[in-house]
Amino acid sequence: MILIEPLTKILIHDHAVKGEKTKEKLFGGFCVCGGIMYQKSWFHMKNIYIVVSECEKCWRNEAMAFNGSKTLVSRDEVEVVDRTQIKPFLKRLLSPSEYEALIARARGEEYSYNAYSRAKNKLAKIGLSLDEILGYL
Repeated sequence: MILIEPLTKILIHDHAVKGEKTKEKLFGGFCVCGGIMYQKSWFHMKNIYIVVSECEKCWRNEAMAFNGSKTLVSRDEVEVVDRTQIKPFLKRLLSPSEYEALIARARGEEYSYNAYSRAKNKLAKIGLSLDEILGYL
C-alpha cells in the first residue's frame, strides 16, 4: 500500500481510493517499536475500512483494515509519498517519455501530446487525477 499524502489517497492493488484526514489526534494503536500511533486518515472501499496511523516515536506508517463488523482483517506497513516525493513516485509509475511530457506540461513548455495522453490515461486508470497531480509539480 502506498499513501499519497497530499492527495489523501491510498494505492491498493493499482487502484487509488480517496480518504479523509482525521481532524483530531486520535489513538491508532501501538507501534512495533513500542511507540503510540495516531490516526492520520480513513479510507472506505466496499465493506472494508482502512485507517492509516503514524508512530509518534519512529514515524512508521501502518494501515489497519477492518471488515464491516469492525474485525481487524490485516495490518500492513504503508509507504508514504509526501509532496517532495511526488516526482520520484511518478517516475516509477510512468515511462520516461510520459514523465518528461508531464513535467514539461507542468512547466508550460512544449511536450509530446501522445506521451502526455498516455500518462493521463495511465493515471486515470488507477484513479489519480492529472489535475490534482499537476498542482504538485
